[in-house]
Amino acid sequence: MRRIMFISTLLLFICVSSFGMAFNNHRSGFIIGGLGGFCVDNWSMVDEDGVKIDSGTANGLHFDFRIGVGFKGDKLMLYCWGLVNYFGGGSYSPAFNMMYGIGVSYYFKPIAPSFYVNAGFGIQQYSYHTRPNWIWFGYHSEDYLGPGIMGGIGYEFARHWSMEFGVMWSYPRYQYDDDDIFDEYKADKAINSLAITLSIIRIAY
Repeated sequence: MRRIMFISTLLLFICVSSFGMAFNNHRSGFIIGGLGGFCVDNWSMVDEDGVKIDSGTANGLHFDFRIGVGFKGDKLMLYCWGLVNYFGGGSYSPAFNMMYGIGVSYYFKPIAPSFYVNAGFGIQQYSYHTRPNWIWFGYHSEDYLGPGIMGGIGYEFARHWSMEFGVMWSYPRYQYDDDDIFDEYKADKAINSLAITLSIIRIAY
């Protein structure tokens, strides 16, 4: 399922890139965009007593997708925001850090070039590979789910094109099914994740 979501997100990015200059060059009205860059995730896993079980730093690819509306004055945008950090990884390492929610951007000038800030909140899913799963020739994964926040600062150096520095923070808890055969992994665990991203963003407006 996670691979399907990842591939679908990549296809959305490809579609977004074709929008280019499809609108009226004003930030008001319908907006759609995305693209991405790189990410660094500093994470730690704790048990139900708050004792650290594992920790590390993961580097990967960052993807961004936004669809929403800009308001009159060309300085404010409100959108549905999807962020995906893909680490790949192997045994006992992070695989995905995904967050979906609502975001807002405020531009300091109505036209480019302009600095801007953004912020948002949503639901975060963190996937952590535990060990090889020889039955499915892959990895057994633990999924962590919970609320998260994201934000950043960017610079729109030309119409539709920006460079953005962002952060994603969350503290999701371990999710498991009642029929999970790996009983030893059913402890009440959580992951404290702080990801830093650097990306190129293209917004059609």
